Amino acid sequence: MPSMESSVPEKKEQSYEEKVAELDAILERIDQSATPIDELAVDVKRGTQLIQELDRKLKSVESEVKDAFKALEEKDESEG
Repeated sequence: MPSMESSVPEKKEQSYEEKVAELDAILERIDQSATPIDELAVDVKRGTQLIQELDRKLKSVESEVKDAFKALEEKDESEG
């Protein structure tokens, strides 16, 4: 019997840029009072989620960049 998971299409995670664009759209709707009051809480929750995800991604990339520079410095010191 085939697995149920194989019939469900895999949801592609949004890129950083896509998340920023979605957050911008949410903020614009809120800023222009274009969000109906019944949907405001949903937009605010999604906006908060996006901010947290973007923050985690930035911290992860920052750490990777620092590690890369540290590795380069250590290599230069060992060769010098």
